[in-house]
Amino acid sequence: MKKVLQTLIVLAFLPAISKAQITIQANDVQPLGVFATQSKDTTLAASITPGGTGLQTWDFSALKAQTTDSLEFYEADQTAYASLFPSANLAATLDSFAVIYLEKNDDHIITLGTYGSLAFPPYIVTAAYKYNPPQTIIRFPMELNQAFTENVKATVQITGATIGLPYDSVRAVTFTSRSVVVDAYGQLTTPIGVFEVLRSKEVETSIDSAYIQSSGIWFPLQGSAPKTITFHNWWSKENGFGFPVVQHKNSPDTGNSALWLNEFVSSTHESKSYLRVNIWPNPTSNTLNVELPASFSGQMEVFDLNGRRLLAQSTADTSQESLNLQAFPVGSYVLILKNKKGKVAGFQRFEVVR
Repeated sequence: MKKVLQTLIVLAFLPAISKAQITIQANDVQPLGVFATQSKDTTLAASITPGGTGLQTWDFSALKAQTTDSLEFYEADQTAYASLFPSANLAATLDSFAVIYLEKNDDHIITLGTYGSLAFPPYIVTAAYKYNPPQTIIRFPMELNQAFTENVKATVQITGATIGLPYDSVRAVTFTSRSVVVDAYGQLTTPIGVFEVLRSKEVETSIDSAYIQSSGIWFPLQGSAPKTITFHNWWSKENGFGFPVVQHKNSPDTGNSALWLNEFVSSTHESKSYLRVNIWPNPTSNTLNVELPASFSGQMEVFDLNGRRLLAQSTADTSQESLNLQAFPVGSYVLILKNKKGKVAGFQRFEVVR
């Protein structure tokens, strides 16, 4: 009789268990218009571990917000650097001044690259970081036992003068082999709530290489030894998130850490945009006039379509400025307007003709 009762209890709970095994489709992930904050915890409590596979329950309520960034999603063409990533249809801006460019369709979300602040110790430079082929964020439908592998190359190139080296250009390339499997599902508790989730495990092995260009010729430098990092990502289909609720990272350099959704502010699913800067004439041959917001203080910067900054000019409590472009070759450029904190306040594309 005891065994019969135990069997009946198990059967009674089977429907609840099956409901927890979610599937995430493309229409479940609608991040456009999402504004949220994402925090990082680098001193994880002992309770915050990936755990096993299959049906699981994770209690990550002990996560701490040691550092926090805002995260907001836009249509790609409403952001300043979209011309560097022509196939992007989605962009995410980070509070720490970076714009991530993505492509979303019914099959996947992939990362095309990032424009923002990059570390070249002891320097911090602003440049484009491009993936070729792109790196997968999520494949649809996402479901238990989904698995795939891919090889990705990420490249950033800057002028040697930017970091004080006597070369024309410096190029850093990272080759990454990725193995991804959706190996667990269940209920996840974080400081902001409880979520039904799918968890993916990602193992990434990367090799960094560097190249220098001198007199128009590229020369390889010594590359790094392979480094393997393991990520665990907990995905929910609630609220149209375009990113994991929690990402656990294990690195040989920094140990265990976690990024987690700290606050979900809004999900309007409406197109937002930076300020469109009024400029004239466009096209121009020598001088570009720029109309600024009232009493604007900050900086105007001009980039070519390879992401190289060619000009930087400060502004202080003025409503109009002019840029001298006589030395610029014929071509397409982007004017970026930044506020005193270095964040993008507006942009506009223009042409130089002769």
